[in-house]
Amino acid sequence: MSGPRGHRSARTLSPADAAATRQRLSDALGALRRITGSPRLERRVAVHSGVPIGLSAVAVLGQVVADGPLRLSDLARLARMHPAALTRQVQALEAEGYIERRPDPDDGRAAVVQVTPSGRSALRRVQAANDEIMSGQLADWSPDELEALVTQMERLITDLRTPPGRSSAAG
Repeated sequence: MSGPRGHRSARTLSPADAAATRQRLSDALGALRRITGSPRLERRVAVHSGVPIGLSAVAVLGQVVADGPLRLSDLARLARMHPAALTRQVQALEAEGYIERRPDPDDGRAAVVQVTPSGRSALRRVQAANDEIMSGQLADWSPDELEALVTQMERLITDLRTPPGRSSAAG
């Protein structure tokens, strides 16, 4: 049987069981959000990496490394952040010397942000610390279990970003 968006389903749940399963998923996502956004995890990553910035700033730094130099408006769109929240993260990254602002060569009224060598190094250290922490936490998971989890999470993210009624293959 083919489900929404062309995915196959092995069995059909009753409406009540399907609702209960979606509630369990919602609860699990809430717990995951609390864990991944916790000050405790942020401190642990900062201590392991020696990089004194929050995880939101790390995400912005990663976006600048991947796609920079970028105008702030483009960075906000790519990072999926409100401009005011992005400005706080950019200021924190500038204060640490991880990024710098330069005049936009195409529009002198605007600025672009670009990563510094120190910022590249900081991102590598954070990524290594994250990997070390994750490796320890998931030591009992098999490679097949991890691969299956990642595949399902990527599918979930794609489907949650797809507007209702549209196929994720088209979105």
